[in-house]
Amino acid sequence: MRIQRYIPIMLLLCAAARGRAAAAPVSPDVITTTPACVECHKKVVSSKFTHGPVGVKMCRVCHSDEKPAQDPAKHHVFSFPKPQPELCLECHVDVRESLRSGKMTHGAIEAGGCTSCHDPHGSGQKFFLRGENMDALCSNCHGKKTGGAVVHRPVKASCMLCHEPHASGGSHLLKTDTPELCLGCHQQVKTELSGKYVHGPVQTGCQTCHDPHSAPKPYLLKSDAKKELCLGCHADMAKALKNAKRPHPAVESAGCIGCHSPHASGQPKMLLKPMKELCLGCHADKAAELGSKFLHGPVRLNECQGCHDPHGADNPNILKEYFPEDFYNSYKEGLYALCFECHEKNIASEPRTAKLTNFRNGDVNLHYVHVHSEKGRSCKACHQVHGGRQEKHVRESVPFGSWPLPIVYRKTATGGSCNVGCHNPKSYDRVKEVENK
Repeated sequence: MRIQRYIPIMLLLCAAARGRAAAAPVSPDVITTTPACVECHKKVVSSKFTHGPVGVKMCRVCHSDEKPAQDPAKHHVFSFPKPQPELCLECHVDVRESLRSGKMTHGAIEAGGCTSCHDPHGSGQKFFLRGENMDALCSNCHGKKTGGAVVHRPVKASCMLCHEPHASGGSHLLKTDTPELCLGCHQQVKTELSGKYVHGPVQTGCQTCHDPHSAPKPYLLKSDAKKELCLGCHADMAKALKNAKRPHPAVESAGCIGCHSPHASGQPKMLLKPMKELCLGCHADKAAELGSKFLHGPVRLNECQGCHDPHGADNPNILKEYFPEDFYNSYKEGLYALCFECHEKNIASEPRTAKLTNFRNGDVNLHYVHVHSEKGRSCKACHQVHGGRQEKHVRESVPFGSWPLPIVYRKTATGGSCNVGCHNPKSYDRVKEVENK
């Protein structure tokens, strides 16, 4: 009758120990109360969280074959019905199932059994964990993970928010692989990742840039986000920035994330916005010009990088190739290298042509005339470099000291006319050469 009375209690203990799992059969010969154990081992039953069998003083559920000790310093010795972890898995069948199904098993279980992490009698922590807290416990094997200036909030709370303590189908005992695991909390980033262009490191795992536990920089970044972190992978860019005589001020002040999204974007090159809109964020003084009816080709295509290197260059205005800052220049080879990246370079070197340019009077090359005059004009002396309100984005005025020289340009089917402050009104026609006075 006594044994029958304790069987329901034991079943409840086992069920409580493993949650909703069904109780494992319990042999009647271990259902024995041992109040005498408590008389010597009072500390064993004094924990805040006590293991079920200990709580009802059923020591023989786990201890067996008690014998007097040969050593006078010891009162008795005992053995275990089964070795670890099998002894524990008799009751904790849910853990048994996770160990069976997981591809990766916690090394502590394989090396030292369940009692590597759990006190079999009880402790001040839930789940009878050893140590002051989970961080301290895990640090015994994995080193201190909270030493950085910025600590990941889940790490402060519990390692088990991200890791399975016993076994997992993912690497590092993660509940799911990254980035899916991280996106469970970081919904804003999940929304970003719907962009057309996704940063490569995000696809392989957030931990490429972020330390999942703690880090020296905000957002758990492994190093400075402005440039240092990015340049760890973008070695070519690191070299270019180091050697650029004229770095882009935006890169110096805001870093890479001033223009690029670190996660994903709907724009090429992971830009935060369409390039023209992005550049206007700083260069607001160019807004009117960029809103002109007649735009320079690269601007029309939303490609400021057609002429400018967005990171830094050796040329003024971070231009990719050389272009003089002055309006008036004696012509020489290479002076307008930037323009000749796209435009026919011989339009500045051949005085007569029938095909190099439509800006000709008969076969007189008027581009040649302008750049080879006594005060050679640069391309920007006549053309607004980004865009203008006249055909061919011809300027409406040219600065000459304090006086803006007006330009009125009219295009015709076979030529055009120019009324400008720097010379008398002139016309040109490709079919029938005009005689200008």
